[in-house]
Amino acid sequence: MSIQAYIFDCDGTIIDSGEDIAFCVNEALHHFGYWPVDVKKIITFLGDGTKNLLLRALKFSTKNHFNLETEYNQKQFQEVMDFYLKLYHSNPVVKTHLYAGIKELLRVLKKKGKKVVLLTNKPESIARQILEKLSVLEYFDLLVGPETKNEEGSLLKMKPEPDGLEYALSYLNKNFSLSLSKDNFIMIGDSAQDINAGKAFGCKTAGCRGGIGDREKLLEAKPDLCFSVASEIEKFIDILSEDKCDDFIKNYAMQNEVPIMQDEGSDFICEYIKSHEVKTILEIGTAIGYSSVRFAKLSDDIRVTTIEIDEERYKAAVENVAKNGLTDRITLIFGDALTAQIPGKFDLVFIDAAKAQYIKFFEKYKENLSESGVIVSDNLSFHGMVEDLSLTHNYSTRKLVKKIRKYIEFLKTNEEFETEFLKKGDGISISKRK
Repeated sequence: MSIQAYIFDCDGTIIDSGEDIAFCVNEALHHFGYWPVDVKKIITFLGDGTKNLLLRALKFSTKNHFNLETEYNQKQFQEVMDFYLKLYHSNPVVKTHLYAGIKELLRVLKKKGKKVVLLTNKPESIARQILEKLSVLEYFDLLVGPETKNEEGSLLKMKPEPDGLEYALSYLNKNFSLSLSKDNFIMIGDSAQDINAGKAFGCKTAGCRGGIGDREKLLEAKPDLCFSVASEIEKFIDILSEDKCDDFIKNYAMQNEVPIMQDEGSDFICEYIKSHEVKTILEIGTAIGYSSVRFAKLSDDIRVTTIEIDEERYKAAVENVAKNGLTDRITLIFGDALTAQIPGKFDLVFIDAAKAQYIKFFEKYKENLSESGVIVSDNLSFHGMVEDLSLTHNYSTRKLVKKIRKYIEFLKTNEEFETEFLKKGDGISISKRK
């Protein structure tokens, strides 16, 4: 069945809120005379709602001496929780930010007519406030949290119980005159609680390895799909929308976390190939052959040469090209594009390999361009992080983004080539000789 409703967890999936939550927890601990807890440690306490978060923090702060067995401690705990919630309500978005590509993902989902739901164990009122401040509340059809009540007026049980998903199914069908079933849902989150809730409900699940949840426990829950960040699912919206998934290349990519082009970017390049009558293409970075196959299928007289350094992906590409009956028009090379010697001239050189090496790829393969040929480069936005580096706090990612920025500057100041930058897919450039 096709996926028509996307159910997102909040913390660690839509937003990176760990630092703001940790600050408020430590302020609450300090106010009541308890020792502070390391920020990274507090983040590991997230996922089971506010009560469990604060109880874990208090136990850790007191070396496991705090408990709720006495009336005094119960009263003290409620005071700590009240203080924390009041403070967090007042300071929900200080360092909190959307994960890279999330706003664009939500925009695309709405454009394609999908239903979007937030299912969170954090107070729904705070979640709503955060989404509004980050300008994405409008994309959600429903928010479900600990305060949400079912039709009988009872509070819903939190994840990993399936109550929130069952409520969302009933709400969407009733309020939008739909006939959705569990098969039309996908639960997306960064913790085992999210995956287990989806499995208990009976829908597909997608895990986000780059969130703030426990990655090991997430993988142990065995999500149906797995991505680094939630925004990567944008590339697979169309295939998830099909009643029967017959695009085996995309399906393989989705199951094995292989990067492929976003549909908008791929569509644009295909249109360029057709409108400019491109006949010969050199692709740097085959992955599993998705782009090569798309390009070759545009016309029987198109020839593609493509190189891939990863052996497993190369083998998958060979199989995919063969299954599509294109072995006579797609030449696959297993090797390092920085050292390989590829003969011939090409109407289009497509760079979609290691981002840190883009300048070297450009300088090397400009010699392979035909007289009126162009060099097309992908991922120049890198999920919006090139424009806004604050979207990531990961050192390695920030380093990579800075190299992409350096490549963009290289293109802008290149005396031999003029470059057009396009906001298509994840950011594309087209460079041709002056």
